[in-house]
Amino acid sequence: MAVMLYGSLHSTCTQRVILVLAELGVKYEFTDIKLQEGEHKAKDYVRSYHPFGRIPVLDNEGLRIFESRAICRYLVAKYGRNSDLYLETDQSPEEVAHYEMASSVEYSYFDPTMKSLAFEKVFKKFMGLGDPNLVEVSKLMDLLHTTLDYYEQITSKRDFLAQDKFLLIDLYHMPWIHFLTKLDLQEEISARPSLKAWWERASSRTAWRDLVARL
Repeated sequence: MAVMLYGSLHSTCTQRVILVLAELGVKYEFTDIKLQEGEHKAKDYVRSYHPFGRIPVLDNEGLRIFESRAICRYLVAKYGRNSDLYLETDQSPEEVAHYEMASSVEYSYFDPTMKSLAFEKVFKKFMGLGDPNLVEVSKLMDLLHTTLDYYEQITSKRDFLAQDKFLLIDLYHMPWIHFLTKLDLQEEISARPSLKAWWERASSRTAWRDLVARL
């Protein structure tokens, strides 16, 4: 039975999962969930696939998993024991700390800020909810600057966000970093030389180039 992925190619959360599948060389079948038609809110979808009516969802031989980070961790645990994405169990305490800090910053600061900026600057108007709240945008930009300045500091010390090798936490950032171009904020990366070098290393990976070609 094939691995099934339910989502939208233009969803940053779905993109995370697609990247992991590509990095691991896992073949899968993709079902496009049409968000504009409300397919993710249909009763059967909510009951059988995602109790909160979101995407993506992975189905592997009847095991259905939702939430993109949970899916990614599952895929690496099942298929990626020999991949760069697999976290070794014998990491030093310092390596554990660096990875967990990077994960917490991504989940608690970077991702929520980017989601809110995308809503204010792109999706709000698309959904017919009016113009951006400029006061809110200013606050969000301050948060983004704080986060990216921290990443600049980190990447000046090592090649990637947690260690000197590409890990899941680097991959988690990539869809939203790419989305900065849609917000006309690409200079936020280019203005930070160490972070720019990190992005050049991360975005040179074949899995990423293949995904961008599909967008």
